[in-house]
Amino acid sequence: MLAGCAELGAIGLSIGAIGQPTVAVSRGQVTIAGPDGFCVYPFATRDRGPQAFVLLGNCAAITRSEEAPQPPIHAVLTATVRETDAIEVASQAAVLAEFLRSETGRAMLSRAKEAETVTILDSFERGDVLYVHTRDTSPSYAPGMSAEHWRAFLDVDGRVVALAVLGFEADPLSAREGLAAARDFVSAIQRSNPATVAEAQ
Repeated sequence: MLAGCAELGAIGLSIGAIGQPTVAVSRGQVTIAGPDGFCVYPFATRDRGPQAFVLLGNCAAITRSEEAPQPPIHAVLTATVRETDAIEVASQAAVLAEFLRSETGRAMLSRAKEAETVTILDSFERGDVLYVHTRDTSPSYAPGMSAEHWRAFLDVDGRVVALAVLGFEADPLSAREGLAAARDFVSAIQRSNPATVAEAQ
């Protein structure tokens, strides 16, 4: 149902320029933007029309410039955009939350595609957005990444956008910090897509 909404997949060619704070994907219909201090990392960003993946990190680290802005937290953000008629988050958040707790849903959230590695710690709906706090014990995509992270699912222009806040073991985010970052990420997406978000609501 939502295959690809929570994975780091190679789905097309890299796009964008180093250090930009936003990028338009999904045929230019969806703008991905992170909170202050986060920039798009073009070499890990993929766009193939019906689906797209965007990685955002510390602007100063990405541009290798001390003058570039930096976020207040040590984290990486991801956004996956997928066209789907299977579900609408605003009207079916409870259905989506139940699905993600199922074996199939947890396997989808797992980096190893194995349901037993994922535990749903918390989930709730707020403002037509579903927030999910997970723990994934499977090997991380990069050394030192934390097993716990927050995800958010929302509708933008008829597409489901799945966001993730990924912290690091060396400087772990508290549950409160992770949730705050997820909310800031959602707000940045909604500000960047005001017309399409309003239509979805």
